[in-house]
Amino acid sequence: MKRILALLLAALMLVGVAACGKTDDPTKDTTPSGTSGPSGTSDTNAPDTEPADTEPAFDPGDLDDLPKDLYYDGADFVFCSAGKEYPTTVTDQDQIADRYLNSVYERTLYVSERLGVNFEEKFTASYADAIRAGDDTYKLVHHRGIYIFAQAAEGLGYLWSDIDTVDLTKNYWFDEINANLSIGGKLITAAGAYNMSTYTYTHAILFNKRLIEDYALEDPYQVVRDGKWTWEKFAEFGAKATFELDGDGKRTEEDAWGFFCSPKEAPQNFTKAANTFLLTKDGDDYPIYTLDSDEHFLTVFTKIFELLYDGGFWKWTDDGDISEMGIRVFNAGRALMIDTQFLTIPQFRDMDADFGVIPYPKFDESQDKYYSENENIFLPMIPSSLQLKDAVMTGAVMEAMSSYAIRYTIPEYYEVLLKTKLSRDEQSGEMFDIIMKNRVFDPALFYIPDVERLIRDLFMNEKRDRIVSDLARKAGTFDTQIEELIVGFEENVKSVLG
Repeated sequence: MKRILALLLAALMLVGVAACGKTDDPTKDTTPSGTSGPSGTSDTNAPDTEPADTEPAFDPGDLDDLPKDLYYDGADFVFCSAGKEYPTTVTDQDQIADRYLNSVYERTLYVSERLGVNFEEKFTASYADAIRAGDDTYKLVHHRGIYIFAQAAEGLGYLWSDIDTVDLTKNYWFDEINANLSIGGKLITAAGAYNMSTYTYTHAILFNKRLIEDYALEDPYQVVRDGKWTWEKFAEFGAKATFELDGDGKRTEEDAWGFFCSPKEAPQNFTKAANTFLLTKDGDDYPIYTLDSDEHFLTVFTKIFELLYDGGFWKWTDDGDISEMGIRVFNAGRALMIDTQFLTIPQFRDMDADFGVIPYPKFDESQDKYYSENENIFLPMIPSSLQLKDAVMTGAVMEAMSSYAIRYTIPEYYEVLLKTKLSRDEQSGEMFDIIMKNRVFDPALFYIPDVERLIRDLFMNEKRDRIVSDLARKAGTFDTQIEELIVGFEENVKSVLG
């Protein structure tokens, strides 16, 4: 079994969904960063300054309400991922702390031994065909949320909210994300502490601390604390850091730039920073499309064009979600700021100059909080081809994994790896907390992805003169797609309750 678990290590890192619990503090009620798990596994290469393991032994099962005698007597649990090409929790496994790797391994071992299940990982994009054929091999499937929702509306999954071994009121399930995953009060999937993508796919801005000093700019950390980190201040910083370096009269990556961000990412990052969504919900928890009549959205979206295209300090290439050129230029010290996901931060570990982490700026000072986008995360689905007893077992496995993760795995990632090992200063840890407290998730990414594609197309092709007309022209199409999605959920999603 241990051999299988070792092979599963990288795969399970794909599934890991990170929990911030039901409080504003993403790590509240979790173990101190010096605790690695029930077995006491620790990183022998950890710095001497890290806290010693002082916490008494603790059983993660005390957090959940699964029966203490629940045991599946060696049942096989085959987990299916769409493909190996999907990203793990960090970019380079050789660079991450042994303590965190151990905590992922220990999580899996704990659940295997506690519930008596034998884990196996398979990779195939054809799992949907297997479910349609009634194949019950896969006990859980995992994919981008955009695919999970389409397959759920087709009837390929159980309602997560009906599985009695899952208690969505627990602090290791994410209310703030799950509220945007439900349709008509029904959850076909759930975000919880076992899955790290709700951390790793969160956006932030990195800034070059040396350039802040060279350009005599204000301390970004203090600007954030004072509530004055706004789009206007962001533009002021960016403009002061943008100029020619090589004298060739061309604006290239060899020059100095204020900000790097992919044009695919910018519309979502900044609309979410303004707490503005592409789809909203009605009083019955059903998605609705109102962009063509939403004056605030039209103001925000128009302002993004002015901020980036007209500001002259934004450099971009469309070579990935986080621009490879941007990473290269930022590492070389020719960019003041760059968009990043937590997933991407390890790519800056070899940078000579120190960098800091701050949230995306507020639309203006009247906005109450800094909001940061959590984008197209990976989500689980319990196949409808399973018998009820197997679906209930899957729920128990996810419940046990999440109760373990909130206690041990999350602190190792968030407090030790992200806030300590990958950060360059203590203030970054403070900024990570601000980012995580107010991360936001747009249901349009999963419900009706064509809405996001339209916004992205308008921005990437700088069609600012077509914003109002295109949003109105597509309203009927989007309304129809929403209706079809709702009907699919109402008629096809399988309930264990009959």
